Amino acid sequence: KTPRRYSVKMNICLQLWSPLSIIKQLDVTTKKDDDKPPHLRSRNAWRVRCAQIGATLRQIWSQTVELVKPPLTSRTIVLIIIFFSICFGYYGLWLWLPELFKRIDLYGGSPCLEAHKGANGSLPTPPPTNTSCLPSEDVYFEGFLTAISNLPGIIFATVLMHKLGAKILLSGSLFFSGVSVFFFWFVSNKTQSLIASCAFGGISVIAFNCLDVLGAELYPTHLRSTAMGIQTGVGRIAAILGNVVFGLLVDTHCAIPLLSVAVLLVIGGLAAIKLPNTRGMALD
Repeated sequence: KTPRRYSVKMNICLQLWSPLSIIKQLDVTTKKDDDKPPHLRSRNAWRVRCAQIGATLRQIWSQTVELVKPPLTSRTIVLIIIFFSICFGYYGLWLWLPELFKRIDLYGGSPCLEAHKGANGSLPTPPPTNTSCLPSEDVYFEGFLTAISNLPGIIFATVLMHKLGAKILLSGSLFFSGVSVFFFWFVSNKTQSLIASCAFGGISVIAFNCLDVLGAELYPTHLRSTAMGIQTGVGRIAAILGNVVFGLLVDTHCAIPLLSVAVLLVIGGLAAIKLPNTRGMALD
């Protein structure tokens, strides 16, 4: 009995002593690091940090390379084209819609008519009709209508996403968004321009909802965040370019940015046909 009791006591002591010894070793190691000169400690910290950054960059690069390898090559290229077209058209045109409304209200007819231009190709300055610094109340009402026009598109995409599939909705919304931009050339009053802008907003928002779904369904789990990050970055660049192009050409060659938006959206809609149909497909 005595040896057995002695062995049980020894096991208990060893179990209690092992964690204490590990903590003691860690404490000794920490004290050794603290005893080093400050420049050595900062150098080691920078080495660890640089190693972590290097590992992160290598992981991002490896995942980015996977996006352009078969069978993901075609879908990555197509989605980049779609993101560029929808962001260039939507954000470029949406920011300049108030200017087009103002131009139609002041001069009448299409906002891109040559008769509205002066001798140097720019619009003539109309006589001031409102001496107040406050904008007209119509601005707020028009902004409210153009913003709420997205709601029917969101409901439409939510109801039919699983019935028709994101691919069909994406291709159709891009194509008809481009067609709706063509009608801006034929508007002759503010009411028609408001209807055209609401139609454009309600149709184009379907494409954004479909892109959110396809971004998760077309890529494996470990590549989804990288793919969405790259494609969203391309979309941000396209949005900046759209605003710059509209700002440079809206006074001199108004038809060029409108036609560019319409053509890019139609191209994006046709490119979406090349994407695989994910309706009922199991996710990786």
